[in-house]
Amino acid sequence: MNPENAFREMGELEFRELADNAPVMIWRSRPDKQCDWFNKPWIDFSGRSQEELFGYGWAEDVHPEDFDRCVMIYQTAFDAREKFTMPYRLRRHDGVYRWFLDNGAPFYRNGEFAGYFGSCVDITEHRELEEHQRTLLAELNHRVRNNLQLIMSFLQLSRLRAKTDEAKTLLQGAMARVKGVGIIQDELHRSSSGAVELAEYLSGLANAVLRSESTTDVKLIVNASPVRVPYDLAANLGMVVNELITNSVKHAGPQNSAITLTVESIDNVVKIAIADRGVGFPEFAKDTSPRMHGNGLVDALVKRVGGAISRSNAEGAHVSVTVKLPHP
Repeated sequence: MNPENAFREMGELEFRELADNAPVMIWRSRPDKQCDWFNKPWIDFSGRSQEELFGYGWAEDVHPEDFDRCVMIYQTAFDAREKFTMPYRLRRHDGVYRWFLDNGAPFYRNGEFAGYFGSCVDITEHRELEEHQRTLLAELNHRVRNNLQLIMSFLQLSRLRAKTDEAKTLLQGAMARVKGVGIIQDELHRSSSGAVELAEYLSGLANAVLRSESTTDVKLIVNASPVRVPYDLAANLGMVVNELITNSVKHAGPQNSAITLTVESIDNVVKIAIADRGVGFPEFAKDTSPRMHGNGLVDALVKRVGGAISRSNAEGAHVSVTVKLPHP
C-alpha cells in the first residue's frame, strides 16, 4: 500500500474513532447543503441509518414547531459561509423530543469551501431548569403584587379614617410610593437573569409612571445607551427614577410639556438624568432636607448605592445621579 494512502486511512480511522466516541452528536454536510455523514451517537439517538439521515433526512426528526426556523437558519448561514448556533427539539428513537444546541461552522479543503461540520449538545435539563425558574419568578411576582394590593387597601382605609389633612397627605404619599413599588416590580419581572438592561428598564418604568399618574399631556423623551447592571442596583435606581418622575409631574407646573430621561455609561460609571420643562427648583431647594419634594428619600436611595446626586435649574428642574458600577 502507498505510504501516503496508508497514512490517510489511519487518519480517517482515528477520526472515526474520535467522532463515534465523542459525548456529542456530530454531522457533516457537502457544499450543496446535503448532509452526508453522522457519528454513532446521532445514529443511536435517532434509531435510523446513515442513509435515512442523508440529505435532509435528519430534519424529519426536528419538532414541527422548530422545523421552519431550523432549516432557515441552516440555509442562511450556509449561503453566507458563516458559523451558526441554534436550539431546537429533535425526536429520539422512542418518540420523545429532546432539546439540542446545534453549532455549525464551514470547513475548507485546499482553500476551497467543502461544506459544514456541526455538533449537537443535549440541553434539555437546562431548558427545563429555565422553565422552572420562570414559573417560580411568575409565582413570586404574583404574590408580591397581591401583598402590595393588600397594603394599598389598608392605606386607603386608613386615609378614609384620618382626621387631619396632614395625616391624609402623608397616607396619600405612602400610597403613591407603594404604587410605584408595584410598577418597579412589574418592570423588573421582565428580566429573568441576574442582570438588567438599565436603559430599557428605566424607560419602560418612566412610561409606566406617567400612565399611572394619568398624564397624557407630558411627553417622555429618552436618550439612552445600553448598559447592564446587577438586579439589586436596577431596583434601587428604579425607585429613584420613580420618585423623580412623580415629583416632576406633581411640582413642575402646567407648563411642563416634556420630561427627558438620559441614561449613559462612561468608564464604568452610570449617569442618569431627569429634566423637566417646568418652574424649576425654588432657591431653597438647594437645601437637601427631607421635607423638600421627597429629596430625603431620593438622596437616601442614591447614598445606599454609593452614588452622587446633583440638582440644578436649566429651563426647568434637572437632577443628575451618578453611580459607579461594581466590578464583574
